Amino acid sequence: MSKIRLPKLSIIIPVLHWKRPLNKSRFFMPRQTIVETLVDIKKNVKIDHEIIIICNGQDKELIQFIQENQNIDKYCINNVNVGVARSWNMGAQMAEGEFLCYLNDDVSVGEGGLESLCQLLESDQTIGEVGPVGAIWEGANHKDFVGQTEITEADAIAGFCFILPAQLFRDLGGFDVAYSPAGFEEIDMSFSIRKASYRCVVMPKLNIHHYHHHGVSAYKTDISYLNSTIDTVSLNERNKAYFQKKWGLEC
Repeated sequence: MSKIRLPKLSIIIPVLHWKRPLNKSRFFMPRQTIVETLVDIKKNVKIDHEIIIICNGQDKELIQFIQENQNIDKYCINNVNVGVARSWNMGAQMAEGEFLCYLNDDVSVGEGGLESLCQLLESDQTIGEVGPVGAIWEGANHKDFVGQTEITEADAIAGFCFILPAQLFRDLGGFDVAYSPAGFEEIDMSFSIRKASYRCVVMPKLNIHHYHHHGVSAYKTDISYLNSTIDTVSLNERNKAYFQKKWGLEC
């Protein structure tokens, strides 16, 4: 596939682990790591792009891998885990692309997936955000996934892969760091985009897959960030309450 003439894409990937810890209850499920994700991008993404890594881990092997990998265009190595929202904001500050793609390090990217999302975003100025998975929300609660068979509007786009214009990101002031270290920041962004009168749109049946079974949101564990530690259950409750209050929603 030749390069598709679309706005330059900045692919922003926060990384905490080189070898993602195993979720013992899902030991039989495959794991995707930053190693495989970068190979996927190199092989399958033909649109003009740059790869920006925000490293929040202190694993020496991870840091060496990032510093030596020729497929990474820019990187930032933090001496502490600053959380997802700050990492995404850092990546945007380093980005030179007209479109920002936020991608988890445990996502496989097949041929044409990101190009199709960029084409959709470029095709309609009323669209402010696109992704392969999205959902309807009822109050502060996830209600149902939408757009599994056809292009559909959603209340929010899933955080493992989404694209929005860089200028819109700047206009909205970036991600709300009050959700640190993680959780609800991507939903909050979708709500902000819709409040600004843009649409969030799901494009299904793309060759993009999230291996979420070994992510920290899949099981109870402690997350250390900045100078704090919080377990994932308490974090979800805290961020949900903040999200509910911020948007004036019923639980």
